[in-house]
Amino acid sequence: MPDDNVIRPAFGAPRRPASPGPAAADQPPLRVIGTAAGHRVGLIWDPAAQEGEVFRIVVGPEDDEEVETVALLPATGDAEAEAERIGFAVLRALEVVEGPI
Repeated sequence: MPDDNVIRPAFGAPRRPASPGPAAADQPPLRVIGTAAGHRVGLIWDPAAQEGEVFRIVVGPEDDEEVETVALLPATGDAEAEAERIGFAVLRALEVVEGPI
């Protein structure tokens, strides 16, 4: 499994162009975990991923449909619960960045 889909120091910065993938209409549905600091955190179950069946933890701007994978877990056993825990940790980190409400 490639490691270019995990949190990296340049998160949010433009990255090398991705190879063309399926049309947006063919993308699996996004389950939103929450929003903070102008971003939404979500979970995607992707049975047709290049890496095999996976759960993707994704982050993207609240006002945009685009999301970027920040963590990727093989869809085995308790992976969905682990993916949710990771998603909530990312969301909490964004809440800390956002500051007191």
